Formats: sequence, structure tokens, C-alpha cells
Amino acid sequence: MKASCNWLRELSAVSASADEIAARLTGGGLEVEGITRAGQGLDRVVVAEVRAQRVHPKRDKVTLVTVFDGERELEIVCGAANVPARGGRVLLAKLGARLPNGLEIGAREVAGVRSEGMLCSEVELGIGPGGDGIFVLEDDLPGKPGDLASVALGLVDEILEISVTPNRPDALGHV
Repeated sequence: MKASCNWLRELSAVSASADEIAARLTGGGLEVEGITRAGQGLDRVVVAEVRAQRVHPKRDKVTLVTVFDGERELEIVCGAANVPARGGRVLLAKLGARLPNGLEIGAREVAGVRSEGMLCSEVELGIGPGGDGIFVLEDDLPGKPGDLASVALGLVDEILEISVTPNRPDALGHV
């Protein structure tokens, strides 16, 4: 079974680290097989606001997107078809970011236009199955330009992998 440490802390008065929670569960007769630290590796991925977009002058099906990252406006070369209109929010991997799949983001030139980062999909960020386009934040999701994506989307958590034996049905849920 997988158990979220954030949920365990929310449901109880425990404020211990994931390692301490794992030790306590193990001491109580449950075997914690591992801890996955979710949301890590996204420290240079931020929420960005789309300010403008235009067609690439030399490439079909490629858009030049101007985004605001909370500090300044950047021009990003993007091949996704689902870039939102002005004011829409997306996830931007800034220069120097290393994505969970190992890709390191650097300034790239695409047909004579310099791209200052990368607009990312769920798959590229390792946060979900959506890989058909970039991740667009809906209006009901939190996050303003410059906020870390992992914090804005509530991705920072430690997930305990617990081996539950048949005689411990009480351990099959967070409560």
C-alpha cells in the first residue's frame, strides 16, 4: 500500500519526518519497503503566464510564446498545439532545470530563434500521463507567475510503500 506522509500528518497530530514515520510503522509491525520523495527535481520549474504568442517565422507548427516567469519576460519556442491565450498559466522549465527524465534545459536556438526554457507536459515533468501537449493550469488551480510548480500543484510529499500482510486489514488505509 502507498501512504502519503502529507495525509498522515493531516489526519493525525504527528509532525515527524518521513523517515521517523517509517521507523514508527516498522516498530508497530508494518514493513515499510521504501520512501518515494515526490515533487523533487522540479526546483527550476515554475508557473508562468502567457503574455503573447506568434507563429515561428521559419517553421510551421511551431509557436513563439512570450511568458512571464515572475521576474521577467522570456521567449520560448514551443511545438505544442495547446498553448493557451494571453493570461493563461503554464509550467516553465527554466534554464538550468534538470527534468526527472534526465533532460537538462539550456538555451537552444530553433531555426534562428533563441528559446529561453521549455514549456512542459505532465509526462516530461513525471507528474502524470498527459503528454499530448503542455500542462495548462486551469483557473481553479493555485499558482502565480514565479511560484514553484511543485508547491503550486501540491506535489511535494513523501510516499511510503508499506507491505501489508493479510492479518493487518487495519493498515489498508490512511486513517
